[in-house]
Amino acid sequence: MKKYKIAVQQGLMGISQLLKDRGHDVVPFETSKEHVDITIISGVHSAYEEIETAQCRNFGPDNKMLVINATNLSPEKVLEYVENIKCS
Repeated sequence: MKKYKIAVQQGLMGISQLLKDRGHDVVPFETSKEHVDITIISGVHSAYEEIETAQCRNFGPDNKMLVINATNLSPEKVLEYVENIKCS
């Protein structure tokens, strides 16, 4: 399994710990200035804001990132998205 650099929003301790336990490099979302493969956020209401539960975002020709809205998701479900959705 590929290991990813993942930015995780503050307050998602269960998710952060599970990802670390699986060998991923977890950094704080709020202070991360470096490139990450995946960003995990919470508190986004998808009915009002244009974000799906998990989607690939393009930030340039060679910079694609998976963004996961962890609102109402278990840490295990977030891990499933991390392991199964690839942005290419």
